[in-house]
Amino acid sequence: MKRFFVILITFVIVVAAQAQVKQQVKIICPDSVATVTIYQMSPNGMKPKTTVTATKGEATYTVDGFLHDVLAVGNTGYYMPFFNDGTPVEVNLIERSLQGSPLNQQIAQCDNRLDVIDQKVMEGIMHLQEIATPENMVEMQQQATHLMKKRTLQRLEVLDDYKNTLVPIAYLPEMCMELNYDQLAPYMSASALYKDHPYMEIVKQQFDGLEKKRPGKMFADLTMNDLDGQPHSLSEWCGKGNYVLVDFWASWCGPCRQEMPNVVEGYVKYHKKGYEIVGVSFDNNDASWKSAVKSLGMDWIQLSDLKGWESAAAEAYGIMAIPSNVLLDPEGRIVACDLRGEDLQLKLAEIYGL
Repeated sequence: MKRFFVILITFVIVVAAQAQVKQQVKIICPDSVATVTIYQMSPNGMKPKTTVTATKGEATYTVDGFLHDVLAVGNTGYYMPFFNDGTPVEVNLIERSLQGSPLNQQIAQCDNRLDVIDQKVMEGIMHLQEIATPENMVEMQQQATHLMKKRTLQRLEVLDDYKNTLVPIAYLPEMCMELNYDQLAPYMSASALYKDHPYMEIVKQQFDGLEKKRPGKMFADLTMNDLDGQPHSLSEWCGKGNYVLVDFWASWCGPCRQEMPNVVEGYVKYHKKGYEIVGVSFDNNDASWKSAVKSLGMDWIQLSDLKGWESAAAEAYGIMAIPSNVLLDPEGRIVACDLRGEDLQLKLAEIYGL
């Protein structure tokens, strides 16, 4: 597992009753390595648990924790994950291999397969960075986006082979934000071995949020104030005979600001054909909100309750990250969600024509 791709996600974890077990860990590393780090999965990704001294290429440690905690052993740039299942484990950082229980051999096999995918993607992105110029920057960014989407699909193909084991526990918390409802649904079965594991709480929250934005559902109405402090409801625009993009953003959100020229482009191109946008801001500062609307050229209705992440929109639409959006058909049903970049332009072209 390469740290380059680990995504840190903050969430509240509900700790279920778990048995405590001890596990002996033997680590093989290069003779030149003085210390290795034991990591443990936490609400904020893999975090250092302890540092172990290595002597002549070997180190040992006794893990004392909950059954099926996800841990890892590593040094600069790489770590090997494993489960605390009470069975002694030997991690070889030179060969990137693991000896242990059948479960831990499965996670090592899965991790190595995922690393091959990540390495190719990393090489592809580095190549795009090398050939990028001011003139082709947009094209290079689009190609990088395609590479990351391909990575997600390839990682899902690998993880699917381990769907009936505990292995997905180690990967779904960091992957779930990249997945849509249909991609995540197979892992949310009531019979899944990992459904009650504490690490799955963020995955459940994401899945519940995706359910609220699932295509085919009617929009959830919201009432908030506009830039002049006047109350308005989404139903004034949604379900009134036009396609409407309800766009969730905030002035403090860097990715939102980066995406906004793309949103503006779609509005300018298709507004005369009936396309509408309603902006719903997760701001909590009135001045910052108004300044961003003006500077970003957002010439459509803007609403906010100025409650930040406590916005009513977060609960109504299951918003756990922004930018986010839902595209509604003329009757007010969701036809797509979380359209960004080229995906938004392609969907609008499909609806209105080029």
